[in-house]
Amino acid sequence: MGPIRGKKPCNGAYEERVKDTESYCIKWKSQPCHVAEKSDKLTSPAWTYLSSDAVWGLPTIAEYGIYSGGGYFMKLDVNSDVSVKIFTELIESDWFDDKTRAAILEFTTYNANSNLFAYAKFVAEFPEVGGFIPYLDIQVFRLYLHTGANGVFVMFLEITFVLVTVIATINMVYQMCTDIKAFVKSSWNYLDACALITSYVTIGMFIFKIGVIHKTIGMFHADKNAYVGFENLAMYDFVTNTSFAILVFLLSIRVSRILGYSGKIHEMADIIVKSANDLLGFLLVFAITTIAYVCWGTLLFGKEERKYKSYFKTYGTLTEAIVGKNRLLNILAKKPGYAELYYFTFVLVMLMTLATMAAAILNFSISYVKQESKKIAPTNIVEILLDRIAYVCSTLFSFHRNTGTRSHCREKY
Repeated sequence: MGPIRGKKPCNGAYEERVKDTESYCIKWKSQPCHVAEKSDKLTSPAWTYLSSDAVWGLPTIAEYGIYSGGGYFMKLDVNSDVSVKIFTELIESDWFDDKTRAAILEFTTYNANSNLFAYAKFVAEFPEVGGFIPYLDIQVFRLYLHTGANGVFVMFLEITFVLVTVIATINMVYQMCTDIKAFVKSSWNYLDACALITSYVTIGMFIFKIGVIHKTIGMFHADKNAYVGFENLAMYDFVTNTSFAILVFLLSIRVSRILGYSGKIHEMADIIVKSANDLLGFLLVFAITTIAYVCWGTLLFGKEERKYKSYFKTYGTLTEAIVGKNRLLNILAKKPGYAELYYFTFVLVMLMTLATMAAAILNFSISYVKQESKKIAPTNIVEILLDRIAYVCSTLFSFHRNTGTRSHCREKY
C-alpha cells in the first residue's frame, strides 16, 4: 500500500458575496499584529483590506472575471530598488497564495509635451482550476483641458456649444408653444429632442468630470506619494467622449436631411422601398444562417482559438471573413479537418449563395427604379441651392425697386 496523501482544501471561483474582507498580519496571520511589523516590514499595509470607497476604486472587468474595486493594496515606490524589495517581501510572505484570484498592477504616466495622461492596468488572473490569464488595459486622456496653444480655442468652442444648445432649446420650446400638433407630427423634431437631451447629458458629464479632475489633482499635489485613483478620470473621460460621439451621430443624421433634395439619394431610397419585402425575407434567412455558423464555430473552435471563444467574438471573426479578412490559418493549425469543412461550407453558403441572392434582389430593384427615374426630371441639390439663391436675390431686387417707386410717387403727390 502506498503512502496516504493528505487532503488539500479547494477554493472556489471569485464571487463578490464570499470574498475575504478581513484584515490580517503578515503571512495572513490573524490580528492583533506584532508592534514591530510596521517598523520592520515595508509590506505591512498590504495585509489590510480596503473597500472600494476608501480607495476610490472601480470594478475591474478582466478576461476571465469581474473584480470589485476593493482589496488588499500595496503602494510601490518611485525608487526601483525599494520596489524590488517590496515585491521580494510579498513573495516571501506568501501574499500571492492559493486564495488569490487576481493581482492588479496600476500606474499612471504623464507626458508634459503632449499634455496627456496614460493610465495602465495589468491584471494577472488565477482561476480556481489553475493557470494564469493575463489582461491589459491602457487608457489615454487629458486632464489639463485649457492649456497650451489650443486652450483658448477649445474654451471658445465649448462656450459656443453651450450657447447653441441654449438657442436650440429656446427654438424648440417656441415651436411647441406655437403649434404643438405640427411639432408632434414631425419625426425630425423627435431627433432634435434626443440631440438636445444628449447635449445636456454631455454638458453635465463634462462639468462633473471637471470637478473630479480638480479633486484628483488636489489630492495628488497634497501628497504625491499617496495612491490616487486615476482610473475614475479615465472612466469619466470615456463616458463624456461617448456622449459626444452619440451627439455627433444624431446631428449627422439631422444634417443628412439636406441630402434628401438629391436625386441620387431619392433613387437609393426607392431601391430599398421597392425591394423591402424581398430583403426582409433574405435578412431572415441570412440571420438564421449566421447564427448557425456562429454557434458551430464557437462550439468547434472555442476551446483552442481566442477568436472563437465566445459567440460575440465568433460573430466578429465571421464578419471579418465576409469583408475579406480571413482567420483560416489559426483554426487549421488546431483542427485541420473540421476547419476545412467549416470554412468550405461557410464560403459556399454565406459568400456565394446568399451574397448572390442579395445582389439579384438589388439589381432587379435598380433596373426598375432607373426606368421610372427616366420619366421624371432628376433633382440636383446644387440646382436647388442656386434656385434658392436666385430667388432671394430677385426678391431683394424687387423690394428695393418697389420702394423707390413708392418714394417717387409720394414726392410727386
